[in-house]
Amino acid sequence: MKASNLWRTLTREQRRAWNVWAKNNQVLLDDGNVRRVSGRKAMTMVLRNRAVAGEAENATVLPAAAEWLSGALSLNDAGPFTENEGYVGFRVMVALTEATKWFVWATPPVNDTELNPHRRLRFVKCMSLGVIAQGELVPNLGPDYEPVCGSWDGPGVDGAWPVNTYVWFRVHQYANGQLSPGVVMKGLIAVQL
Repeated sequence: MKASNLWRTLTREQRRAWNVWAKNNQVLLDDGNVRRVSGRKAMTMVLRNRAVAGEAENATVLPAAAEWLSGALSLNDAGPFTENEGYVGFRVMVALTEATKWFVWATPPVNDTELNPHRRLRFVKCMSLGVIAQGELVPNLGPDYEPVCGSWDGPGVDGAWPVNTYVWFRVHQYANGQLSPGVVMKGLIAVQL
């Protein structure tokens, strides 16, 4: 059953609970904006996030309050780079002491002539990470990036680009249907890390 149709199956108290939750919490919409919406729309977005994250789409369970990690992922000394099979991903800046999930959007390679790269962001993956020490790289997202955004290799030797070329990312931590505020990052595509 479509998530939006599940609303009709909820009791009056369950609908009221969703409406209260929606008044106090913002959700990420398809256009990339984060805002407060109706209880029905909030439920639909939460259930969709749960499905993408591989979790049960239980409409009777509202998201619990979440504590978000700040500055956990970065592009510092992480890429993207093109040497050998290349790498698209992030460096862990705050030790991940328990499993986390992250929703990742990215652009195809763009240069400085792109005036609004954010409009080119495409959903790449819900990335599941286990315990990772500070300073480590996350697993390569290249195999997930390429079918969505194309190759990040440039036309030059070892994938070099003739002008500075970037991949923009937007990353949200995930917890029980909710997404943290997004972090936008701009990564210069280099040949070597």
